Amino acid sequence: MHEFSLVAGIMDMVDKELRAHGARRLTLARVRYGALSSVMPDAMRMAFEAATAGTPHEGARLELVEESVRVRCTSCGHAFCPPDRQALFLPCPACQESFGLSVEAGEGVFLDHLEAE
Repeated sequence: MHEFSLVAGIMDMVDKELRAHGARRLTLARVRYGALSSVMPDAMRMAFEAATAGTPHEGARLELVEESVRVRCTSCGHAFCPPDRQALFLPCPACQESFGLSVEAGEGVFLDHLEAE
């Protein structure tokens, strides 16, 4: 489960931000993840609970927000949100070009928002 390493990285960022702002305890972390990032929300929540257990952050809430995939055809410029991953391998619905879709959104994991005391 790569969620444990993702949460470890997120908690490193959280700790840096809290120190920078003189806060001591995380109360909420909002994480945005792309639909292509293979994040499993339940595993992410479990990893977050494990990472915060026994720390000042224990009991903090984790909000997970999935970002839809958005692609753009590099031939005609048409942007669209494919209904599923398989559509990434289909021709552009506007010009029928078989290759050249560029992913604009829906990849990666981002620490989007923090609340702390």
